[in-house]
Amino acid sequence: MSDSTNSEFAREQSQAREEFKKVTEIRRKLDLLARHVASRKDALEEEIQEHLHESLANARESMERIEENIAPKVEKAIRTKMEEVDRKMARMNEDGLVAVREELVKATPDITKEIIKALDKLVAENTRFAKMEILNEIREELDAAVKSATAPIDDKLEKGLSAAKVLSFAALVLSAAALLGMVWVAVK
Repeated sequence: MSDSTNSEFAREQSQAREEFKKVTEIRRKLDLLARHVASRKDALEEEIQEHLHESLANARESMERIEENIAPKVEKAIRTKMEEVDRKMARMNEDGLVAVREELVKATPDITKEIIKALDKLVAENTRFAKMEILNEIREELDAAVKSATAPIDDKLEKGLSAAKVLSFAALVLSAAALLGMVWVAVK
């Protein structure tokens, strides 16, 4: 029985050595795989950073091109609206003067003075109202022009650079607001 126990023990010991060798080999391969995965992860992170920087640079260039394309259109729209404002103002002034002249012919000197005061107020109110309407039209057209010009870029930026899109759009809105402010100051 001792020979069979010894041979069985020797067989189990031999089998345990083989299993240990297999486990050691698997562990060695696992370590190699872990190093390879870590190395690949670092390489992918670097590649992602490069692509991100490249995409941001492309987005900046696109925004500059948009600004270059929009500026002449905005300037033309402003010029057109300002000419329209001038024409409307001239028509309103002419209409107001004609109405005042007719009233002066019909009225007595005392009533004429009161009518002139009232008409001056009315002309000022109408002028202010017309300016506000025209400014609102300009704002709407500028908003539409900015939206239509930025739509293709928004789609492109929406796919990969949502943070850059938000910053760019904010800059565009601020520039449009500044432009509207300038138009408002110029009209006033």
